[in-house]
Amino acid sequence: MGAKADIIYVILGVVVVILLALVIKPIAMGEMPRLPWGEEAGPTVTPAWVPTIPPATAPPAPAPTTAPPWNGTPQKIGFVDPSTYQIPSGESRVNMTALPVNRSAPTRWVTYATIDGYWSGTTGIVRIPCPIWRLDYSDIATSNYEISLFNCQVMDAADPNRFVRIITLDFRDFLAAKDKPDLRKEQWVSTFYEGYHDYYFVINARCIDSYHLKIQVPEEYLGV
Repeated sequence: MGAKADIIYVILGVVVVILLALVIKPIAMGEMPRLPWGEEAGPTVTPAWVPTIPPATAPPAPAPTTAPPWNGTPQKIGFVDPSTYQIPSGESRVNMTALPVNRSAPTRWVTYATIDGYWSGTTGIVRIPCPIWRLDYSDIATSNYEISLFNCQVMDAADPNRFVRIITLDFRDFLAAKDKPDLRKEQWVSTFYEGYHDYYFVINARCIDSYHLKIQVPEEYLGV
């Protein structure tokens, strides 16, 4: 009886050792226990290469395009089609300087631009490069003083609804200044106390042989 009990204890001891080796130890080490019976645990698959996906980024924005720098050439005053208003290429800008603070001599007007024509029309845009200027319209020729009419509308190029000034000469003005060139030079001028701005002119002529308009600026502003 004693020998049988010893064999049982030996077998139990072997079983305990086996359990410690196959179950308890792997569990303590964080591994799957390897059981001597049943289905074995499947192998752990480790991929040989894991692709690295770069983070999504927005495509680079195209570089902004900049307008070419202005070459400083003003546009020439000429007649254009009012329906399309295509402005012709300009002429060289006159060099201008700041007006002196103290002016001892009277202002002398110098012609900055001219408008020549015979009939009604709309001019291109002209920029006035000083804060004061005047329009001399004393050189208008007509052969019919009874029904002649000359009308010039000075328009703000930045605001087509703004009439800067409207100049009108009817038959009474032509009759009163007939054969009086000095009277025309004295009275047929209009001074504008604004500038550094763009303007164009709408002209309506009836029974007018020709007209020669002069846009004049003070001599003090000329860079000479």
